[in-house]
Amino acid sequence: MWPLSLWSSSASPQVDESSAIALTSPTLRHFDPRLLATLDSLDLQARYVVEGFVAGLHRSPFHGFSVEFSEYREYEPGDDPRHVDWRAYARSGRLYVKRYMQETNLPCYALVDTSSSMEYRGADAWGSKLEVSQVLCAALLWMMLKQNDAAGLLAWSADVDGPELVPPSQKSSQFGVLLRQLDRLAPVSRASLSGLLAVAARRVRRRGLAILFSDLLEPPADLLEPLRELRHSGTELLVLQVLDRDELEFPFAEDTVFEDPETGRRRQVAPSAARETYLRRFSEFLDSHRDQLRGLEAHHRIVRTDEAPWQAIQAFLETRELLG
Repeated sequence: MWPLSLWSSSASPQVDESSAIALTSPTLRHFDPRLLATLDSLDLQARYVVEGFVAGLHRSPFHGFSVEFSEYREYEPGDDPRHVDWRAYARSGRLYVKRYMQETNLPCYALVDTSSSMEYRGADAWGSKLEVSQVLCAALLWMMLKQNDAAGLLAWSADVDGPELVPPSQKSSQFGVLLRQLDRLAPVSRASLSGLLAVAARRVRRRGLAILFSDLLEPPADLLEPLRELRHSGTELLVLQVLDRDELEFPFAEDTVFEDPETGRRRQVAPSAARETYLRRFSEFLDSHRDQLRGLEAHHRIVRTDEAPWQAIQAFLETRELLG
């Protein structure tokens, strides 16, 4: 059993555009969804997320790399994030600039779930689950390309019959190609996560990294076989489970009409009577996914749509470090 989405519509937040600041400002230390909303392109939103992550990192003396010390220096505000050694950060938690970029050429695939449930946006969220996934995906793709990895994208868009693959590439034009594809994404009623993963298992054959952006609101048993095939191809898998506060906490106080995004079925619910049962069942549902992913030796992190996206970037860096 998985939760029904709340039958409601969320208006876009009203933003004072005068609050916008330069993306490279050293004062950008806290995630501000109001500022993010003023940035009308996915490119700028992605760079804001990365710059905010970089600006918020704690800098401390560099230790543990004495042999290569001459090749590094402490990051300073204004440094190009392309020269940050993300592997060193993942190992030490300290931010340093690498003078010479290493050619890694690791193929990285972003898999974006566009099933109907990803359209949901609660009152406290800075975007729908799909919108949050798009921004985070763009940010991580940008980071992949800046560290010389080949980046690609697989998602089910509204104007094609099935998942569409942008093959991984390191070309200078690749980020623009990926952004255009991400911009086209919208919830698709016929899309399914199991179908997306089945295509990924067939198309992703080289050793590399696949990052899945999804709410995982499908039964774990339906996902087991394609996930297993994907892992057996030698692909490292990072699952960023994007969830809304409403799904995790069930904060409703008044009688509310819920709708199943897949079937359209509606039900009026008294939250006081349903909360305990819902939270127990949803916790069990999450545990089932965690256990299955752990058994497949996949990495898993929950990303909340009402919180800063730093955990997603941290999870990517940690996973990327494991691949060398």
